[in-house]
Amino acid sequence: MKLLLTTLCACLLAASFGSKLPSTFKKCNLKQTSSRLCLPTAIESAIKQMDHPIKNLGLVRLEPLLIPSLIIDAGSQYVGTKQIFKNLKLSGFNETSCSKADFNYNEKTLNLDCVVPNFRMDFNYELRGQVMTMSIYGNGTGWLNFHDNQFGLTFKFGEYEKDGQTYFNIVHQQLKMQAKDIDFDLQNLFDGDEKSAAQVKRLIKENVLEIFDDVKPGYEEAFGKIFAYIFETILEKVPVFDIFG
Repeated sequence: MKLLLTTLCACLLAASFGSKLPSTFKKCNLKQTSSRLCLPTAIESAIKQMDHPIKNLGLVRLEPLLIPSLIIDAGSQYVGTKQIFKNLKLSGFNETSCSKADFNYNEKTLNLDCVVPNFRMDFNYELRGQVMTMSIYGNGTGWLNFHDNQFGLTFKFGEYEKDGQTYFNIVHQQLKMQAKDIDFDLQNLFDGDEKSAAQVKRLIKENVLEIFDDVKPGYEEAFGKIFAYIFETILEKVPVFDIFG
């Protein structure tokens, strides 16, 4: 599924090689078996501390995370419209909990299982097409709230040397999402026709998980690239053993 993710790079500031992680970030020795116990709490703690910019790493704050624009293509079954988002704000990361964080040093892979209890998107939107049996169009503000949203993230790393230090870069990422429920609101559907808007909103709410499953690959690709870009911003500036100990 095609994805258009524009100007994310403009949201992240440039920084030089050889930066240091904040001293409050917990490190885990990835060559020790105890890292499986250490990593989930270390990742949770780091995410919670990213509620403000970390200038030496070139990171803006994660809570909320601002994305200038994003386009999710139509689905193959229920959703016959592109979803065009602008001024997108992602929030809820500060409540993230991780049950699994497995790093395989030989294969250079990291597998994460995390839950964000209320993963929320606020945005301006444009829609024109069809949802299930009904036409839909509109242009306005809106929000989506994913309840108990599970993120399964896999990163595959490459390794290279810079100034005598070992660095990782992400060569592949994959994200799987699974929410228990989804709430939403879209203002100004059908140019303000409240009767038509109520009908299509009711249809979507009654079938929200099935409808989302139809376009979920586009969301997984988009958010996977966003999370990978943020992680990559750290990896390209901090040597491996300064990150993981």
